[in-house]
Amino acid sequence: MSKGILTKPFRAAGRFFDQNYGSSMFTSREFFGILGPVIIDQFFMYLISMLTTAMISASSQDSVSAVSLVNPIIYLAMALFTSVASGGTVVVAQYKGKGDPVRVRQAAGQAVLSTLFVAIAVAVLMIVFASPIVWGLFGTAGDAVCNKAVEYLIGMSISFIPFSFYSSSFAAMRGIGDSKACLRLTVIINVIHLILSMIFLNILHLDIFGTILSYILARIIGGGTGLYSLMSKRGQLGVFFSDIFRFEGRLLKSIFRMGVPFAVEQCFYNGGTIIVQAYMVQLGNIAVAANAIANSAFSLIYAAGFAVSTVTLTVTGQCIGAGEIALAKHYGRRMEWLGNGICLLSVIVILPLMPLLLMLYAPEAETLPVIYPLLWIGSAFMPFVWSGANVMSNTLRAAGDANFTSVTSLVCMWIVRVGLGYLLALPLGLGINGVWIAMGLEWVVKTIVFRIRFHGDKWYRKKIVEE
Repeated sequence: MSKGILTKPFRAAGRFFDQNYGSSMFTSREFFGILGPVIIDQFFMYLISMLTTAMISASSQDSVSAVSLVNPIIYLAMALFTSVASGGTVVVAQYKGKGDPVRVRQAAGQAVLSTLFVAIAVAVLMIVFASPIVWGLFGTAGDAVCNKAVEYLIGMSISFIPFSFYSSSFAAMRGIGDSKACLRLTVIINVIHLILSMIFLNILHLDIFGTILSYILARIIGGGTGLYSLMSKRGQLGVFFSDIFRFEGRLLKSIFRMGVPFAVEQCFYNGGTIIVQAYMVQLGNIAVAANAIANSAFSLIYAAGFAVSTVTLTVTGQCIGAGEIALAKHYGRRMEWLGNGICLLSVIVILPLMPLLLMLYAPEAETLPVIYPLLWIGSAFMPFVWSGANVMSNTLRAAGDANFTSVTSLVCMWIVRVGLGYLLALPLGLGINGVWIAMGLEWVVKTIVFRIRFHGDKWYRKKIVEE
């Protein structure tokens, strides 16, 4: 009897998950078999990033300020080729849903080719214009910070080329739902990066150059491992060299049709973040450093939410490819619910641990009191609207509604986060807190718009892949 009482909640939970996440395309076990490794993947990735930022912060506040200022530029540049890789995810997922293994393999190869081409072009531009960009935007931050920022931008741009192989391989395997292979790639590249960062920063004290070197070496190894996984006969894809180095016009068109709107969105989105960073400099280096540390620490809270957002591309894409519109709608609603639940759980579990986690950054005494209000502001919004803004957008995007999601994100970014953030931070005197309040309000607006779009029928009527 006592055994039955103990197992009854688990049976009830099993029935709940079967009803809500099981279907003709995925059993609930298969669904969570895809999601579980991605959650671990995201937590691991953000944890390593957090530890690396903590090591840079302990090295020098000028260094963490330099990295914080230039990171939006790096994210903008990376978005131009990782967005193409994400387009490959959608195309691969839809062909997987159609049950066409040849096209799945070819689409994966073309994702590698297109991502590499864009990454090379972006890397060259960033290296050539690194100094004018940094000094033009952040010159008031001082010589020490700006010189480190230029060095960091050039070094990270070199790493884009090997990273393109990693990101495109990762995107293709994500499209077929091979989460375990993606997790292996993440573990490899991030463990290597962490070990090298510890050697170069903590032992050799190479400061910014050590961080750059660890990224380049880790991404070379990660990119090579990604290609091997993609082309291995024991893998699920078995891509040939000819799939990568032969132009397939129709596949490239489909990939760029999905990737370009997202790339433009990310370009302007990160451009807005750069503007925010530029006016944040007026608040002083303490505010810049506090924002960098808070963003790094807060990333651990939304790591699991990003996992749900990532899996949404795979699940919805395969449903649309199979012509299962009702299932795409079903999973769209459930994925948003799941994202909200996971975000709430993350806030409850991780926020109380923040005093311990922040000790890793060794922040200066005047910086720490600025960090805590930022974490509380972000946590107040996150369980209620983050998923609607980020998970629901990927439901629409996976069905081919890339233009709408990109335009909406851009308008919300520039009006709410950039415009309102400026008003709250400077004229209204809320400082860095105003920037984070504007970020939460941006999530609110996007959630409302994406839900309205989801309840219509235009989002799933776009044709992305050829029959």
